[in-house]
Amino acid sequence: MTKAFGLPTMKVLGEGARIEIRANAFNLFNNLNLGNIDANITDANFGRAQDALGGRTIEGEFHFKF
Repeated sequence: MTKAFGLPTMKVLGEGARIEIRANAFNLFNNLNLGNIDANITDANFGRAQDALGGRTIEGEFHFKF
């Protein structure tokens, strides 16, 4: 999600100055994502997932553009 706010025209900032607020979300619903399935048929862990991807991550950003 991104939201940009324009700033009033000032000599110091210029005409196109704005503030931008951004939020990035990865795996927002926190689903389990398995990976690295063991494909060696002679192994005792055959067919089992060996690891999983990371959980929910949310990042926030603040940009000042002029």
